[in-house]
Amino acid sequence: MGTARLSLLGGAALAALMAPAAYAQNNEQNEATASTSTDQGTSTISGAPAPDDDKNTDKSDIVVTGTRIVRPNMVSNAPITVVDETFLRERGLARVEDALSQIPQVTPMLGLQGNGWTAGRAGINLRRLGVGRTLTLLNGQRMDNDVGIVPGALIERIDVLTGGASAVYGSDAVAGVVNFILKRRFNGLTLDAEASGIQHHNDNATMLRIGQAAGYRRPADWFFGGGNFYASLAAGKDLFDHKVNISGFVTYKEAKPVRFSELDTTLCPLRVNPLNVEVFRNDTYACDGSTYNPYNRFSVNNVDYATARDGSRTFRPYDVNDETRVPRDNFIQRADRTVNAGGFVSADLFADVKFNGSFLFQHSRQKAEIAVTDAFYTGDVRINCDNPFMSAQQAQIICGAAAGTTALADPATVIVWKDNFIQKMQPMVWNWRASAAVSGTVIDSIRFEASYLRTRDIFRNSTTNTYTYDFDQFARSLQVRNVNGVPTCLAKIDGTDPACVPVDPFRTGGLTDAAFSYLTGTGRSWQQNDLTVLMGVLSGTLGDYGLTSPLATNGIGFALVAEQRNVRSQSRGSGVWDIWTQFDGRARVRELAGEIDIPLIEKRPFFHELSINGGYRISDYTTYEKLVHTWKVEGTWAPTEGLRFRGSYNRSLRVPVLERLEAENRYPNTFALDLCAPPRGNGANTVQRYTFDQCSIGMTRAQYDALTNYDGCNTSGQCPAILINGGNPTLQPERGRSITAGLVLQPAAVPGFSATVDWYSITIDGAFEWSRWWQAFDQCYNKKIEFWCGIYRRDPNSGQVKEIDARYSNSGQTKSRGVDVNLTYNLDPRRLGIADNAGTFNLNFNGTLATKLSRQFAPNTPKWECNGYFGFACGEPSPKWRHVASVNWALPWVKGGIGLTWRYTGSTKISKLSKDTVLAAQPRANNADTYPLFEKLPGFSYFDAAINVAVNKNLDLRFNVQNLLDKDPPMIGFDEFYSIGQDMNTFPAFYTVRGRTLRVGLTARL
Repeated sequence: MGTARLSLLGGAALAALMAPAAYAQNNEQNEATASTSTDQGTSTISGAPAPDDDKNTDKSDIVVTGTRIVRPNMVSNAPITVVDETFLRERGLARVEDALSQIPQVTPMLGLQGNGWTAGRAGINLRRLGVGRTLTLLNGQRMDNDVGIVPGALIERIDVLTGGASAVYGSDAVAGVVNFILKRRFNGLTLDAEASGIQHHNDNATMLRIGQAAGYRRPADWFFGGGNFYASLAAGKDLFDHKVNISGFVTYKEAKPVRFSELDTTLCPLRVNPLNVEVFRNDTYACDGSTYNPYNRFSVNNVDYATARDGSRTFRPYDVNDETRVPRDNFIQRADRTVNAGGFVSADLFADVKFNGSFLFQHSRQKAEIAVTDAFYTGDVRINCDNPFMSAQQAQIICGAAAGTTALADPATVIVWKDNFIQKMQPMVWNWRASAAVSGTVIDSIRFEASYLRTRDIFRNSTTNTYTYDFDQFARSLQVRNVNGVPTCLAKIDGTDPACVPVDPFRTGGLTDAAFSYLTGTGRSWQQNDLTVLMGVLSGTLGDYGLTSPLATNGIGFALVAEQRNVRSQSRGSGVWDIWTQFDGRARVRELAGEIDIPLIEKRPFFHELSINGGYRISDYTTYEKLVHTWKVEGTWAPTEGLRFRGSYNRSLRVPVLERLEAENRYPNTFALDLCAPPRGNGANTVQRYTFDQCSIGMTRAQYDALTNYDGCNTSGQCPAILINGGNPTLQPERGRSITAGLVLQPAAVPGFSATVDWYSITIDGAFEWSRWWQAFDQCYNKKIEFWCGIYRRDPNSGQVKEIDARYSNSGQTKSRGVDVNLTYNLDPRRLGIADNAGTFNLNFNGTLATKLSRQFAPNTPKWECNGYFGFACGEPSPKWRHVASVNWALPWVKGGIGLTWRYTGSTKISKLSKDTVLAAQPRANNADTYPLFEKLPGFSYFDAAINVAVNKNLDLRFNVQNLLDKDPPMIGFDEFYSIGQDMNTFPAFYTVRGRTLRVGLTARL
C-alpha cells in the first residue's frame, strides 16, 4: 500500500536527482567549511602535533556531516566530535576500533581481545544504545557498521555525531552517525608502517599467589610479545593537466596471539568462592577452571555414584574430592591477518561536472583456540539392562531385578568428562564496496549530485570439536547391546541412527576418540549482506533569487534528496551448525527527504546570528505496510560573536529489516523452568510445585490437572520444550526521540580557546528486544505480568509447555541522557609575552557525564537503571563519567611535537548494591549475594605519551606508548551461578588487560 503511494513519485525523483551523500565543494567553500568544523562548535580530539600534512595528498573534497545542505560557513546545530588522524596514529593505524573506544560517546569495543565466534568484526555502539542504532558512513556514504574495511592510514578524520539523524540519513541513525573521511587523491608515493608490542611486568601478588596454590604455572617476570605489524602503500598521479587523478592503496596488518597464561592478571579464571562450601560468602578469591572428574558421575534413584579409581567396573559413592579444576589457556589477543586494498578515480568531465569513483576491499582471517575440559550430560537416559559395558554390580544398581534383560532401566543421569580437547575457530571476513558519483552546478549556487553504491559483506566461521544440537545423541550412545560380540548402539541396530558410536561410561577412559568424534563435529556458518544505494541530491542557497530574510545577509539553504536502498541478507550453516538460522531475505526502501536552513537574523544587536534548520523524510519499506515519517528541527542563537546557543529535536523511526527478514530458529529439548508442572523424583532436591492459583494466568484448571501425569521435568522444575528465536514478521518500527541543547563559547578575549557544553536525551520506545525466556516463569506467575505469560505456549489438552517464543518483539524501552563537555585551547606563549621561541601548545578535553541509562525489556515491567553500575543484569560498566584529555606541544626547533593523553573511566558499583529492587541483592539460602571483594570498581586513569618528528621533508617518525604506567586492570571474579565480569577477570573493553603497548611508526613520501 505504501509502495503504491511512493513508487511514482520516488521513481520520478530518482530519475531527476541521483547523488551521493558526500559533497565535493569548490575550494572557497572548502576553506570556509573546514574552518567551521573545528572553530565554530565542533570539538576535536587530537594527538601530539604531527609534521606537515602529507604533500602528496589532496584534501580538496570536504565532507559535511549532519546535513546535506552545502553553503559556506555551515555550522552544526548538533554536537559533533572530530577525531583527527594524529590521535588515530598514536593508537595504531591497524586498530581503528581501539582508538574509537577511547571516545566517551562510544561504548568501548573488544577489538582483537577474546575468543568470541563473531571475532573479526567491530561495530560501533554510540551511547550504549546498540550497534544496530548507529549508522556508519564512509565519505558521507553508507557502509556496514564494521570498521574493518576502513584503511587506517588513509583516514583524514572521523566525525562522530551523537543523537538522532534519521531525517538526514535514514532510519538507522537513531543514536547517531559516525562518518569516516578518507583521503582520496594522491600525487606520488606514500608508505606508512608501524610495529608495536606489549610489555608487562607480571607482579600481581594476589594472582600469582592463588595461581600457585591452584597449580598454575607462574608466568615469566617480564612479558614482551603480542606484536602488531602494519604497512600501507598509497600511490597516485594527476593526469591530463590535473583534470584526472588515479590513486590506489594496499595495506597489510598482522597480530600475533597472546595467551592467558602469559600474563599475571589472566593467569587463571578468578572465582569468588572456594570449592565445596555450603554457603557462598563471595569473600575469597580462588582459581577456577573447567571441572574434570575421570570417574564420571551417575545419579540413580537420587543417589550419586562414580566408577572405581582402580579402573574396574565398580560403582562407589560419588566423591566431590575427585573433581579437579583444569587450567584454561584461551587467547587474550587473537591471531589476525588482514589485507585491505582499493582505488580512487576523480575527474573533471566538462564545465563544472566532476566524477568520483572508488573501490575498497577487505579480507580478514583470524585464528583462535580454546582448550576445553567439559562434560557430556544427559539427565533422563534409560540404559538397557543388557548393556555389555556394565558389570553385574553396576547392572544391579541401575536395573535391579531386571539386570541382564533387554528391559530399559528407569531414567538416570549420566555425566562423562572429556579432558583437555581443543576447539579451533577460524572466523573470516570478505568485504568490498564500490561507488560512483557525478556532481556539478545546475545554475548559480545550486548543485546536483548523483551516485550509485554497492557493498557486500561476507562473514564465515568454522569451529572444530563442537557439540551437536542433537540433544538425544549422548543418550543414544549409552544404549548398547552386543551384536556378534561387538558393542553396538540400539539406534544403529534399529536403523534410527546408523552413525551411532557406543560410549562406555562404566570405567575410566571409556570415551574413545571415535565416540568423541560422533558426539562432536565441525560447525560452519556463513552470512552475506548486500546493499545497493541509488541517491540524488539537489542542494544550494537561494539568496540569488531573493529568498533571504530581511534581517539576514545569507539566503535560505535547502537540500532535496531521493534515495533507494536494496538490502539482501542470507545466512546458513552446515555440519554441526546445520540448524543455524537459514534465510534469504530482501527489502527495499524508497525515500524522499528535504532540508531547509533559514538564517533569520544576522549581525544585529543581541542577534549576531539566529537561524533555524529543519528536515523531513518519507520512507516506503517493502517490509512494512505504512509510510515512515521522520523529521528534525534545529536552531541556533548567537547573541554576540563568540557565544552561541544551539538545540535540536529529532524524531526517528527504525524499521526492522533483518529482525523481520531472519527466519525462525527452533531448538528442541530446551529445558525451561515450569514449576506449574510436577517435578520428577522424590528426593531432597525436589522443588515445590506451584498451586493452581499461582499458575492461573494463561492456564486452565484442566491443563493444570493434566500435568500430574507428565514426568518429563527434572528435579529442578525444568521441562523440555522447543525454544524459538530469530526474526518476527510482525515487528513494528521502534520510535526514537533525541533532544540536544547546548552552548558554544569562543571568547575573543581568549584567542585560541573554545568550549562546548551539550545536554542530550535519547529515548527509544517499542524497542526491539528478544525475550529473556529464562525470566518468563518468575515474571509471569510471581509478578503477574501477562507479557511474560505469552512466552510460554502450552498444549491445550495436556498443559505441557510445547514452545517458548523468544523472538524479537516491540517490548522494550531504552533511555540515555547526559552532558558532553569539550574544551580546546591553542596557546602561543608569545601572545602572553612569555617566550619568543617556545613552540605552541594545544589542550584538548572531551568528557561525558551520563545521568541516565535505563532499559525495559517488557511493558509494565520495572526498568533496569544501570547508570553507575556493573555486573549481573547490567553487564559491562556504565560509568557516569568518562573523559579523554591531552596536552600537546609543537616543538619550536623541529617539525613535530610531544603529547600526553589522560584517559579516565569513572567508578561504578556492583548492581547488587543498587537501590533499585530489580537489581539489588536478594540473598539465597546458599549465597549471601554480597560481593565484598569488588563492591566497587574505582575510577581508573590511563596515561599515553607520543613523539612525532620530521626527519626531513620525506620522512616522519613517531613513537608512542599506551598505558604508560603498565597499570593492572581492576580484578573481578565470578560466583557459582553468574559470570559477573568476563573471561579475562575484568571488563577488557574498558580496562587494559595487555599491559603497556609500545609502538614505533614511520611515514615516507616520494
